[in-house]
Amino acid sequence: MRRRGNSTFRVLVFASLLVFVGLNVPGLLSQSQIESPEAPRVTYILLPKARCVVAPPALPADKCPPNTLPPPTFTTAINWIAADGSDFLGAIGYEDINKDIVKIAFRVIDATPLRDAPPGAFKVGQVFSFEPPAQTEPQGAFDFRIFTTVPQDVTLEVTLEDAKRNISQPKIFSFKAVGPEPIISGIEFPEQIPLGAKQEVGVGFVDREGQLSRVEFQLVNFSDPKRLADCTLPLEGIEVSDRVLGEREGQLSFTIQCNSAQRITLKAVLVDRQGNRSEQSVLRQRSTFEFIAGRRVADGLFFLDQFGQDGTRSGEFRRPQGIAVDGRGRIYVADTENHRIQVFDPATFKLNEKFPSFVWGSRCLLRTGEGCRDPDGGGPLSPGDGQFDGPTDIAIDATGNIYVVDSGNHRIQKFDSTGKFLGRWGARGSGDGQFEFPIGIALDSAGRFAYVTDKGNHRIQRFDVSTSPVRFSTKWGSECNLTVTPPTGRCLDPDGAGPLQVGDGQFFEPQAVVVDGAGNVYVSDTGNHRIQKFDPSGKFLLKWGRNGSAVGQFDVPRGLAFTPAGILLVVDQNNHRVQEFNADGTFRRQWGEQGNGEGEFNAPQDVTVDGAGNIYIVELLNNRVQKLGDLK
Repeated sequence: MRRRGNSTFRVLVFASLLVFVGLNVPGLLSQSQIESPEAPRVTYILLPKARCVVAPPALPADKCPPNTLPPPTFTTAINWIAADGSDFLGAIGYEDINKDIVKIAFRVIDATPLRDAPPGAFKVGQVFSFEPPAQTEPQGAFDFRIFTTVPQDVTLEVTLEDAKRNISQPKIFSFKAVGPEPIISGIEFPEQIPLGAKQEVGVGFVDREGQLSRVEFQLVNFSDPKRLADCTLPLEGIEVSDRVLGEREGQLSFTIQCNSAQRITLKAVLVDRQGNRSEQSVLRQRSTFEFIAGRRVADGLFFLDQFGQDGTRSGEFRRPQGIAVDGRGRIYVADTENHRIQVFDPATFKLNEKFPSFVWGSRCLLRTGEGCRDPDGGGPLSPGDGQFDGPTDIAIDATGNIYVVDSGNHRIQKFDSTGKFLGRWGARGSGDGQFEFPIGIALDSAGRFAYVTDKGNHRIQRFDVSTSPVRFSTKWGSECNLTVTPPTGRCLDPDGAGPLQVGDGQFFEPQAVVVDGAGNVYVSDTGNHRIQKFDPSGKFLLKWGRNGSAVGQFDVPRGLAFTPAGILLVVDQNNHRVQEFNADGTFRRQWGEQGNGEGEFNAPQDVTVDGAGNIYIVELLNNRVQKLGDLK
């Protein structure tokens, strides 16, 4: 029977027989005995007996045995007993067609390791067994009693053995022997919450004394600490005595809300009236939890921010087409139909105030002189310098100089980082250094060569921008429309009977260009719905893509950019998505869909990546810029 004089003594008593079960080593059984159809079966284990906990590894709600309490209304319930010497009654359900179970064995397969463990502590490898009373029914339950004074997490393996030495498959169950400290039984939280939406976090608790007083939340991680004020988090702690006084277990709910995209990690701590804290307990608890405020666009890629809307005021856009980021993280947008460049500094952004740091440009039609102004009166500048007719793309060198494609005026303009005009080149035509609606520009890593997509001339031109004046260097490409049968234009087989195909190295209205770290040049051959890759001198290397919406296919490919990891991003305009490729053209993944929500696109035009790996996408029809990235 139960011994009273030793507070560290622990005993299991089965079937109310008050039989002490010592340490026993079961004999070896053959596999056939274990798998025999006549072998008994453990159907359930309940601890305490009267409560059917809906939590692994206990029963599902519809399998709870008769005379047990219904499942708790909270879903963080666990199997637990008080480690205060009190008796707790458990039950083992069984099925046995022969009604001849002669032995029940419990083996400790896991227990909290304790330094200087007292004699009554559970230890891995211990085995307890007993002989149950005779059975009169093929199914039923055996009771057992358990008590301890040692707080531990314990996992037991239970087997039944019959008179023929057939043995059941082992059934495993776990419980917590809870000490004086309150413990967290579980945390329920959304892994992702929409920006601005209120969401609840549920914290389950077990407090054997019924004296829970306070729940504290500690901030472990916050992506952008400067924007902590954007979120409503229970960081000051919450008094809960009036809600749970006298309750030994339950679940509390708290509200969180965030108005900016963040990865947030919080740690919950329970405190009782005596000052005992959950973090002092030796028991396993999940106390920290992480969630994302904002929309997950793809693995490791989240919506972070957006700005812009249709309009002509500062900070508004009218069908923007180009975007670039300088080394300081400032964002430059080619506001195409407002004929200007807008520059945004995210460091100045407030939650609902995202205005440009400065803006320059206005409309000038050089062919007629309409709207063109002389920027310095009788000085060396000419009318129209610093003005635009539909700027479409931007490139920025390492020193902050800015190159703008002034598409409608068939030229490139160069500015310093403040928007001061520095120079220009190009005029309408098909000769070297002339353009027919240029649309895209990219610099090599050294900032020496600028590559321009000469859309109307269906070619790429390369310029040496390290000289003054800028010097034409080389060109390649000519018209070839492969989307019709037979192809139109001047489609050529570049190597006759060689491995290349008709149209390789030719274009139909190319629009975007980017240069990798090795100097290789990638071109959006937009009219042919493909990407072509060249060496720095224009030698054709490879191509991929065709018209369609499947992975690796395009419907009007536009902007191009490389991530710091060397992944090529391709803006797929009419499929309203971005596709990712390796430098050899192998597909990696895609993200985005049509819409105006977070991480959705409507005719995306261009893409750029900052030094931290954040991705910026400008949308033609949503008239906005979206920022995507990982949340650290």
